[in-house]
Amino acid sequence: MLGGGEDATVISRGAVRVAAQATWTAYNELYGPGGRLEALGAPLSPDSLGVRQLAVLRPIETALRTLAQRPTEDVTLGPARTDFTARIARTELVVDFGLTSRIMLTGRLPYEHTTSEVVFQVNPRGVTANRANLGVNPALASQGPAAARNARVVDSVSRAVQELTARLAGCATSPGDGVCADRGRVEALLAEARAFAAGLATTYGTGADTARGALFVPLTGSTLQGAIEQRVAALNASFKTYIPQLGTWEAPFAAQVPITTNQAQELLTSALGIAPIDLVERSHIGDVELGAKLLLIDTFGGQARARAARTGGVRLAVGGLVRFGTGQSDAPDNLVDIGTGDGQTDVEVSGATDIVLNRRWWGSFIARFGVQLADDQFLRIPDVPRDPFVAADRQRRVSRNLGDYLELEAAPRFVYNDYLSLSAQWRYRRKAADEYRGTFTIEGADGAPVQLDASVLGVGTEQTDQRVGAGVTFSTLRAFDRRRARLPLEVQFLHSQTVSGSGFAPKQFSSQLRLRVYLGLLGASPR
Repeated sequence: MLGGGEDATVISRGAVRVAAQATWTAYNELYGPGGRLEALGAPLSPDSLGVRQLAVLRPIETALRTLAQRPTEDVTLGPARTDFTARIARTELVVDFGLTSRIMLTGRLPYEHTTSEVVFQVNPRGVTANRANLGVNPALASQGPAAARNARVVDSVSRAVQELTARLAGCATSPGDGVCADRGRVEALLAEARAFAAGLATTYGTGADTARGALFVPLTGSTLQGAIEQRVAALNASFKTYIPQLGTWEAPFAAQVPITTNQAQELLTSALGIAPIDLVERSHIGDVELGAKLLLIDTFGGQARARAARTGGVRLAVGGLVRFGTGQSDAPDNLVDIGTGDGQTDVEVSGATDIVLNRRWWGSFIARFGVQLADDQFLRIPDVPRDPFVAADRQRRVSRNLGDYLELEAAPRFVYNDYLSLSAQWRYRRKAADEYRGTFTIEGADGAPVQLDASVLGVGTEQTDQRVGAGVTFSTLRAFDRRRARLPLEVQFLHSQTVSGSGFAPKQFSSQLRLRVYLGLLGASPR
C-alpha cells in the first residue's frame, strides 16, 4: 500500500495510473532574517508614507522645509497597515504510464486559482505613532474658503512689502523716515517676505491659475503648520516695527484631516502606476511537467509481490522531469498579485529509495535537485531590496536566473490493515539566491540621471524551509490482488505545514486530497 508523498514505485508495463488531486495552501507570514516571522503584508505597511515611498512628495517636502525653516523635517501622509493572506487552490491531473517493467513516464497538468486577501489601511484607527503631518490641500476646492484665506495672507504680506519698498525709494526726499536709518535690516526683511509670500502662494494656493497650490499641505496642529504660523506672526511683528498700524495677519489654511485609504490608493495608482492594493484573484494553468522514472533495484520483483511479502526489501529509482514555464508570473504593476508559476523552465533530477521493514512498516527517502533556467522578465527595479513602492518608469526587461534548489524528503508509513495506512512526512528545501542582471539609466524627478542596477532584486533571496506533515490513505490495492475488489484505487489525505525557514520563505499550511486509479492499457494488468 502506498501513502502520501513520492516513492520509488514504477507501475507495471502497459499499466496507467490516473490521479486527480486538489491542494489548498494558505499563508500570511514569512520567515525573515534569522528565522524570525514577519507578516506577509509587512513591506506594504510602512510606518510613514513619505518621500521614500512617493517621490511626488519630494518637492512638497522641500517647499515646506523652506517655509517652516525646518530643514530636517520629514513630511508624511501617515502610517499604513496591510493585512495580507495568500491562498492557492491547485488542482492537478497526473497520468503515469508503465512503458516497461522498469520505466514509467509521467505527465502533470496543474490548474491554479490564487487569491490575495488584502485589507489596506492608511492612518488606521488606534495607531498613534508616526502620525501624518500632511493632508489634502483644501484650497484645491474651487471658490472655497481656504483659497480665499490664503489669498488674504499673501496680499497682506505683499501690501506691507510694497509700502516699505515705496518708503525706501523716498528716502532721498524724506531722509527722516525710520526705514532709511535701518535700510539694511529693512531690505533683508523685504527679501525674506517676498520669498515667503511666493512660497505660500505656490504651496498653499490662492485660487489663481498661477497659484493653484500643492496637492498636500501641513495638517492643522502639526509641527510644520505651527512653524509656518509662527513665521507669519514673526514677519507680521517685524513689519509692525515700521508700520505700527498694521493689523494682525491670518495664518494659511491648513489641511483639516489626514488622507483616507481611498485617497491613498488613488495617489499610489497615479504616482506609481500600480493597481489598487486590494483583493486579487487569478486562475490559469500552472507549470506543466513531463518526466520519467527508472527502477534500478527491486528486491521484491514487482508491486504485487511487495504487498504480499512479509519480510523486508528495497526499491531504488531515479527520475527526471522538465517543468515548463506555462504558468503566469505575478504582474509587476500589482503589489499583491500571486502568479500561477514562475514563468520559466526547470529541469529536475531525483532519486527515491523505499525501505520495507515488514508488512506493517516501510518508508521512502527522496532527494531532488532542480536547475531553474535563465530567462528575461519585465520587472521594476527599486533602490533598496524588497521595496515594493517602485514607480512605473523603473520597469525594465532584466535577465533573471532563479536559484537552483535541493530538496530532501522522508516519509515513514504504517500499514494498519489491507485498506488503511498512516504516514508522516518531513521535507527540507534549500534554494540558492536568485540572480538579476541589467543596468539602466533613467531621468530622475529633478531631471538628473538615475542609475538602476537589477542585481538589487536578488539580494536576500536565498531560502531554506522545513515542512512536516501527516496523512491517511485508503487503498484497495491489496484487496484487488486477492480479487476482493473490482478496481484498484487509492484515496489519500495529507496535511503539512512549514515549521522553520529563512530568506522570506512563506510559512505555509497545506491540505491535499488525492484519488489514484490504476487501469490496464490494451489488455495489460493494471497492477
